[in-house]
Amino acid sequence: MAESTMNLDEFQRLLWGFAGHRVITVAGRTGILRQLAEKDCTTNEIASKLDLDALATGKVVRALTALGIVEAEGEHYRAAAGLREHFLPGDRDVVPFLEHSHAMYERWGETLEPWLRGQDWPIADRTPEEVRRFGAAMRAMGAQMARRVADALDLEGVERLLDVGGGWGHFAQAMCRVRPGLQATVLDRPEVVEKARAELAGTEFEERIDFLPGDYLATDFGSGYDLVLFANILHQETEDRAQELVRRGTVALAPEGRVTVVDFAIDDEQRQHLLGALFAINMRSFGDTWSEADIRGWMAQAGLDEAERINLGPDRWIISGRHSNR
Repeated sequence: MAESTMNLDEFQRLLWGFAGHRVITVAGRTGILRQLAEKDCTTNEIASKLDLDALATGKVVRALTALGIVEAEGEHYRAAAGLREHFLPGDRDVVPFLEHSHAMYERWGETLEPWLRGQDWPIADRTPEEVRRFGAAMRAMGAQMARRVADALDLEGVERLLDVGGGWGHFAQAMCRVRPGLQATVLDRPEVVEKARAELAGTEFEERIDFLPGDYLATDFGSGYDLVLFANILHQETEDRAQELVRRGTVALAPEGRVTVVDFAIDDEQRQHLLGALFAINMRSFGDTWSEADIRGWMAQAGLDEAERINLGPDRWIISGRHSNR
């Protein structure tokens, strides 16, 4: 058995992770992160601008500094250089995701122990406002990941893309930007498709991205695609369903096509990648964080015997499979 080097001091710091998370999400909700991204400020200036308590604001901003999210020089503070663009309005803004993360904190606190004790993890219907916030959160983070994936993939020769469960089409848009002439189809639920079409109307992508409304577990994928993409999809499904999706994606390929999976990274034992292991809990019993061996195995059973992995930092990966004899 591998021996852990954690001691009591490190364990105590780990237990205080809940406070760090809450400081970040509340700083996003109250406008502190946006203010610090715009310009350097004193804590009193932030409190005055945002109508916050001065003492509390000072403590929160100093905690953000200790977390590495904010930089300090004397009494002035500024969001870390590598994060500023992500706290400002625009296509790199992740502040909407902080709202979603804030809500996740509440749900985990209420449901993790009952689930562990054998009760169902309750899934309540979202209110219209919760639906709006969830959509904004997924768009915020999805756009960031889509750009990274499009830059990492070799899209030479890719003329037709099927983005399964592609939501508002962020991955399709990112790949269209990188690959001139690419035509993309995004498959998602009818209510999502309706909003996504409206959002793309009048943009440069309106003629390059079309939408297929339906349920990706049942709707026919079509055929002749050079790339079938499952981005953050397989973790939502059971093993049998995830395997079946890979099989159906393979059937939909053109002769030289490939199936590509983008998802959280995790080791075969599911105990070394912290984010992957935590996200597996978030998927409860209806999904999981699938290992590279799982995904490669499904690809091989579908006839994709030539697979490769591209790491997107320590917590995400791209796994693509194609037929070696085509």
